[in-house]
Amino acid sequence: MNNRYIKVITTKLFLIATLFSALNFPLSAQQKVTSFYPEGTYDSKIPKPGDIWGFSLGERPSRYDDVVHYLKVLAEKSARVKLVETGKTFEGRALYYVLISSEENMNKINSIKNELDKIADPRKIKSQDEADKITDSMPAIAWMMYSVHGDELSGVDAAVEAAYQLAAGTDAATMNILKNVIVGIDPMQNPDGRERYLLQQFAWKTNLSMTDQQSIQHTGNWPWGRTNHYFFDMNRDWFILSQPETRSRAHSLLEWHPQLVVDVHEQGRNSSYFFNPPREPINPLVNKDIRKWWKVFASDQAKAFDKYGWSYFTRENYEDWYPGYGNGLPYYMSAVGILYEQARTDGYALKQSDGNLLTYRESVRHQFVSTIANLTTLANNRVSVLKDYYRMKREAIGPNKDGIAAYIIDPAKNPSRAARLINRLRMNGIEVSKADNNFKTNNLKTYWNSKSEKKDFPAGSYIISTSQPLSPILNVILEFDPRMTTNFLKSERESLEKGKGTRFYDASAWSMLLAYGVDAYSSPVMPAVKKTNVEKVTQPAGEVINDKPQFGFLINYSDDNSVGALVALLKDNYKVRISEKPFKVEGHSFERGSILIRINENSPEIFEGMKNIAESANVKIYGINTALAENGPDLGGNEFDLLAIPKIAVLTGPSIDLTDFGAIWYMLDQELKYPYSIINSNYFSRIDLRKYNVLVLPSSSVYSRIFNKGDIAKIKDWISNGGTLIGIENAAAFIADSSTKLSKVRLRSQSLTQLKGYKEALKAEENIGHYQIDSTAFWSSDKFIKVADTQKTKTPDLEILKRADAAGRLFKPEGAILNVKLNSENWITFGLTDKIPAIMYTKYAFLAKNPVQIPARFSDAEHIRLSGLMWPEARLRLANTAYATREASGNGQIILFAGEPNWRSYFYETQRLFINSLLLGPGLGTRPAGYDK
Repeated sequence: MNNRYIKVITTKLFLIATLFSALNFPLSAQQKVTSFYPEGTYDSKIPKPGDIWGFSLGERPSRYDDVVHYLKVLAEKSARVKLVETGKTFEGRALYYVLISSEENMNKINSIKNELDKIADPRKIKSQDEADKITDSMPAIAWMMYSVHGDELSGVDAAVEAAYQLAAGTDAATMNILKNVIVGIDPMQNPDGRERYLLQQFAWKTNLSMTDQQSIQHTGNWPWGRTNHYFFDMNRDWFILSQPETRSRAHSLLEWHPQLVVDVHEQGRNSSYFFNPPREPINPLVNKDIRKWWKVFASDQAKAFDKYGWSYFTRENYEDWYPGYGNGLPYYMSAVGILYEQARTDGYALKQSDGNLLTYRESVRHQFVSTIANLTTLANNRVSVLKDYYRMKREAIGPNKDGIAAYIIDPAKNPSRAARLINRLRMNGIEVSKADNNFKTNNLKTYWNSKSEKKDFPAGSYIISTSQPLSPILNVILEFDPRMTTNFLKSERESLEKGKGTRFYDASAWSMLLAYGVDAYSSPVMPAVKKTNVEKVTQPAGEVINDKPQFGFLINYSDDNSVGALVALLKDNYKVRISEKPFKVEGHSFERGSILIRINENSPEIFEGMKNIAESANVKIYGINTALAENGPDLGGNEFDLLAIPKIAVLTGPSIDLTDFGAIWYMLDQELKYPYSIINSNYFSRIDLRKYNVLVLPSSSVYSRIFNKGDIAKIKDWISNGGTLIGIENAAAFIADSSTKLSKVRLRSQSLTQLKGYKEALKAEENIGHYQIDSTAFWSSDKFIKVADTQKTKTPDLEILKRADAAGRLFKPEGAILNVKLNSENWITFGLTDKIPAIMYTKYAFLAKNPVQIPARFSDAEHIRLSGLMWPEARLRLANTAYATREASGNGQIILFAGEPNWRSYFYETQRLFINSLLLGPGLGTRPAGYDK
């Protein structure tokens, strides 16, 4: 070929390449736009999604109404498909799943379900022969769940394409799946989040393709769409079950006992595709058979991707330690759980960092191909998977390998809290019984220490046997202190030392027993007591004892239901008083923080009002005829403080931690049901703070950018005039920062030269009430008390202190549960005992001394860790520092929390501290204008 022809061809190729480059659409991308399933043949009577929608699947993300409408059409047109509604989201959108299998399987679905119930509970099967007969003949169950994060879009459209493939496909491979598998498809786990995100995306719809990752079409707007309505990350909620979407899914899984559960996600835009197996740390309670099947499914999934030359990876970024993931909790149901992570495109074509153009349709196709690959593997290995499933269930009902035969919960401390926990355990499918009589058990252990002890339990105590079909779930979510391998600890330490960060993807501890703060014990034997199975705990009705008293009404504040009573009283504008000290009156004992409603301070409707509150809040209210106490303060005195009506504002905005704000929002709106305002940080300068007496600052690492000097001065004036400022975690760090000058609390990292003074203040605090008096010496004129001279010690070198503090921050706790000691005399701790568990992630440590009060302080280094990973450096740094502080400022106050007290809406002990700050603070901690005690 001569040079002339070479030049012409080269010029033409250059022009073509330039044209495609200008269109942001490289030639290689043309090869990717192919059929979702080239091998497929289809029943023409079953419409494709595009036939119904008016646009092709993968052309753009489908909306909620699109998906629901199409699935309803499929259910009408195909005998293979059944559509089931399971619940509703907070925004009122119905939640659905579809069941799809062969017509033969669907016609006998009820008998298949009965067989499923048997192999899921081997106690119902008489012999191994019966089990073999069932597992040899019945189809396996696959549960495919898509897009729990609303801004991870491709999964939903892949779910729809999978539903079409299974409903309409007539090829041999599809028929093989339908014959051997019943497929449950949860097409859209988070409708509210998806719709929020798509509304943002469509608002930025453009005529030209925007492939630049930094363009707003790929970044979205606050509050984005990852979370549900209340900004909960539902991929962390699986055993917590705080959200209706999660509860609906959990119910479906427990109903259908799947052997395969797939949870479909998206990841970073420049990545490729992830599927199981994960990397370490893997929770040791994940059965060896699950790990075995990971490899089998991964091999087939890899082959499906290799067919098209697609990139993928396993292990690498994703571990499986925390059990609250959508793919993770199914492990403990004896199902093979698999996670998908597809590089996200946000519904548009996107140019990745390597120059590859990833289209939305291609990302959907990756998810679809993965789905079909996994279903094919299950179909081809149906009998083996079912037999392993049954074997794991048999192991579950056998003796527990960890030496724990039962967990026992004494509900006396907080009956409504214990009831709430038991009901959540029942939602997880865990069997619970209740003791009919009193009993005594030895060799018990608690989460507070490892020493064995014995205890007398009252009738009504809850007993949770570890020998039951779902014992892996109860063990993993209740165990006090899960342990990771030495090899992982070594790699984690090395990663931190090299500056690569933690290898934990989530929390290192999570026990529901610690989070709920119940009086819980593990026992090596089942208690010898008659028991009754618990289906659901219904609390006893509230009542008023002596409903026509002469002086007033009293409510003990120890049970959680009393918080509901207090909310009702405040909302109805009752004059409410809180006791500073414990007391006894008319034979009834009451703790600090008990609620007093005096008749002479309230309207004549008080008698009927108390009956209504007792009934609605399920509390016992005592009518009292006298103010004269048998012990403690008299009820007419000044040691019963008058509360002010809280007027609460919570800050939110683009820079505020959404999950921290969401937990506060959910608590106020759904649990407390107490009035509040949400104020936008973008408009803070224009907000009239005088309308509120409580301002909550959720965690944010950029308050220095949110607030200018004028804003800080405005907050300072508001506090001085009687406001209660509450700062959480990073917000607390901002308030305590020496440059902010709002608080006397200090960050440890900024106070290294003052550590001696803080230690002396701590020692003085610990010595209160322990001074030993020699009465002979005290009253004798010829004797005196000798005070030993404090030995002078050299102040540690500042550089050494800095290095030690930096190490403590580097090795900070990663979701470890810590021991927090309470000052029971401080009103912030009312309703609690002397110590509580708190979960911590923070790198901050807070120091305080008089006049700042410390109602909650971390324990000493030896006892600070209750559960999870906490390196020695972090123990030493956080030991005896403040978890919660309260200080007066003018007529107002500042309350700081070192951690997130409402973490994932199930750490109820620390949440009570926060609730007290909201509800009691305006009356007990401030002196607003016109205040009259």
